[in-house]
Amino acid sequence: MIDSAALAERASELRDWADKETDKTIRRRLISMADHYEHLAESQNWSKAHPADVSELGDLLSNVNRGVSNDE
Repeated sequence: MIDSAALAERASELRDWADKETDKTIRRRLISMADHYEHLAESQNWSKAHPADVSELGDLLSNVNRGVSNDE
């Protein structure tokens, strides 16, 4: 897995590249890619801050098998 700092750095590079791009279609794609890289970095940071608890996963799977919604 790529480090979230590396993902954020790549997003920054893509945004810099987009700023210099003259083709609007390519610029939009570069910005979209940068957005995805930033989202991945944020997701990794969130996952590190909120690790999954095995008992919670067990409860989730048990509820799914019984047809119970976890939104209740």
